[in-house]
Amino acid sequence: MLKFVFDADAAIKLAKSGVLEKITLFAKCIMPKQVYEEVLKGKEKMYEDAFIVEELVHKNKISVATTNHEQINGLGAGECAALRLFEFLQADAIISDDRKFLSLLELREIPFITPIDAVALLALKHKITKQDAINALNRLHTLVRKENYQEAMKTIGGI
Repeated sequence: MLKFVFDADAAIKLAKSGVLEKITLFAKCIMPKQVYEEVLKGKEKMYEDAFIVEELVHKNKISVATTNHEQINGLGAGECAALRLFEFLQADAIISDDRKFLSLLELREIPFITPIDAVALLALKHKITKQDAINALNRLHTLVRKENYQEAMKTIGGI
């Protein structure tokens, strides 16, 4: 089974898209405690995505791990912890949509998947229907780069 490490941005966007739980059926999903705490701050403002993530953690569909990490200039504690957790677990990829973080991952040749790519992957692996993927991508349309959205739609045959 694949192992994915999430940062807060990815968990939030995938919860908003409606496919986060589907990913947990396809791969072992882990997030650092710092990321989980960051996501849960959304409960104060009644953000539905925070409640979705919390529920998946309580159902043991997403694991929360405590890890030590060193601070990397320009990155938040969640991204730094996600990178350390990825290395410790020898995970398959980090799921993130944070541009600074993705630049670092690319520089270090660390595999990553964006939330948009994750939706397309679920469709290509027939874990969700094409229509469910289109709906999920449309929910993310205003939260992601236009070219990434268009490429994912093209990949699943939605354009």
